[in-house]
Amino acid sequence: MNATAPIRVFAATANQVTIWGLKALLESSPRPMAWVGSHPFDAGLLSEIQRRKPDIVVADAALAAAQPDVPAQLADRSIGLLILSQTRDLAEQEHLLRVGARGIVHSGEPVGTLLGAIEQVAQTKFWLPRELSDLMLCKAIGGPLAPKASAEEQRIRQLTHRERHVIAALARHPEAKAFTLGTMLEISECTVRNHLSMIYRKLEVRGRAALVMFANRHHLA
Repeated sequence: MNATAPIRVFAATANQVTIWGLKALLESSPRPMAWVGSHPFDAGLLSEIQRRKPDIVVADAALAAAQPDVPAQLADRSIGLLILSQTRDLAEQEHLLRVGARGIVHSGEPVGTLLGAIEQVAQTKFWLPRELSDLMLCKAIGGPLAPKASAEEQRIRQLTHRERHVIAALARHPEAKAFTLGTMLEISECTVRNHLSMIYRKLEVRGRAALVMFANRHHLA
């Protein structure tokens, strides 16, 4: 991107509070930043991003589960992806980084931190929480790692992207039948049931209610 041109910022969200907050934040930035639009997590998201031509997309962590192909496609187009995270869980943050995020900022960080992250990620540089940076560095040099992941975190790491999508859909619609979930995810009812059986086995939970509780506890929704 041109170093003197305003940074073009797009939000992948339907949350009006987030949109309002980002717009207000951009107005206070010492570096020129331009709001170019927003769009919810649905099939039209990537097309809208292509139309608006942002330098950076700001989204919450649910993007990786709701639209798993988008992070990689943004990277292919040299569009930075900055995730606003609600959790400090290192395993989840590392997963977001591996699927294509270039920056992660916890929602509780000061606005100055978010502005700095937007500027860095818009230039396709990385902006990571200190704890995650330390973890990645330790892994790179083969040194001591962060505390060993809990048994539940290790089970979560076994999930495929598609299984995470099924969990997220179920957590958002806990009363939905397998047929309805399949319609949402554009897969068959039988495939939904097969995914659920595998998820129960991997996470060692019994039934929908336990899975929904597990998903909410570990921010998989």
